[in-house]
Amino acid sequence: MEPDLEPNLDEFLLARIAEDKRIAVDAALAIGHEAWDADELTQGLPLPMAAQHAARHDPARVLADCAAKRQTVLACRAVAPDMHFLGARPSGWPDFPLPPHDQHQLAALTLALLALPYAAHHDYRQEWRP
Repeated sequence: MEPDLEPNLDEFLLARIAEDKRIAVDAALAIGHEAWDADELTQGLPLPMAAQHAARHDPARVLADCAAKRQTVLACRAVAPDMHFLGARPSGWPDFPLPPHDQHQLAALTLALLALPYAAHHDYRQEWRP
């Protein structure tokens, strides 16, 4: 993407959340319902632990998670996050976020932490790393 067409952190997160939601809805439609249980999944997965994991992340839970994350992103966006805060850690410091000093820095840090699970995505930018 050209630099002026690259998504902002909040746009990036909303797009990833929408992808997660779409996949959860598709999975629910494929099996016929949103709530899964491990017994139902054991037949299609090789180990009971895999089935338990899949059941724990059934579409109903993923959809609730997407809704909560989306509301968090929108709340952070409304506070006008200080995105310059994300690159403020001096080089050589351990890989943990600096403590925020106001609501704008806290909003930026919250968005950055929400984005970490998507760090392998091609649209993720390293300057978003907390």
